[in-house]
Amino acid sequence: MSKSLSLGYTDTAFGSPATLNFVRANTNYGADFTIKELKSGETKIVNITSSNDRPETIRLAYSEVKDIYVNSGIDSAYYAPSRRGFSLVSQITEVARVTESIDGSVYDLPISAHLVIKAPNDALITAAVIETVLKRLMSSLYNDNVTTTTRLAQLMKGAVTPPEV
Repeated sequence: MSKSLSLGYTDTAFGSPATLNFVRANTNYGADFTIKELKSGETKIVNITSSNDRPETIRLAYSEVKDIYVNSGIDSAYYAPSRRGFSLVSQITEVARVTESIDGSVYDLPISAHLVIKAPNDALITAAVIETVLKRLMSSLYNDNVTTTTRLAQLMKGAVTPPEV
């Protein structure tokens, strides 16, 4: 018996597709981070190159999900034999510092981002499948077929509907 996986959508090709340049940060965990907190299913690490008053922290957490179908909207006729799954949280917290060049005044700006991945425990849901979904999620923050941050700027002002829709 053979199974195949389909994510259920097709992207229409652009006539002249842009070369998208979003590249993930090449974080050096071994050289730049140390464990700040360690619990069962969760760890918090801190960047040792960041200052003590403005630490960069990353939190990673994993938990088991008893019923992955809760609030999914999927008809029970299409449930997999197992309802079990997992939830993975990745969170980063940073603090940017602004220094006024004229009077030397200083203030800090906290920045935080997190994502949650929930998926079933199924052999067909591989790391490559999750990466495809993550790329699609990141694409939701950008305009169609462009390499600028214009869409992010619009989202930051509350314009949540993509102008292309």
